[in-house]
Amino acid sequence: MPIFTYVVVVGSALIALLFVMGATLEKAAPPIVTSERQGLPKPWHPDPIQVLTAEPAPSPNMTSDAVLAAQPKAAPAPVAKSDGAPKKKHVTRRQPPDEYRQSYG
Repeated sequence: MPIFTYVVVVGSALIALLFVMGATLEKAAPPIVTSERQGLPKPWHPDPIQVLTAEPAPSPNMTSDAVLAAQPKAAPAPVAKSDGAPKKKHVTRRQPPDEYRQSYG
């Protein structure tokens, strides 16, 4: 477990170095504390709440020439023939070509 020994030795050395540096360095003056911001612009705040209202859309003019021209022309509906019940178609199964048939044997 040499890695744990290494961590303990290096950690102890760093802590000792912190205590030595704290005792030998000069004490600096306390930082200057001010309550005003000098040279900075005032913070931006949005305008007070504005209520946006939308007007309803105008109703479309359904009598204009363009609307009338775009409407489909009314064609008479085709008359369906009524022969009674629909006939059933007989469906037969088509055989695949010979080259696709499977041979058993």
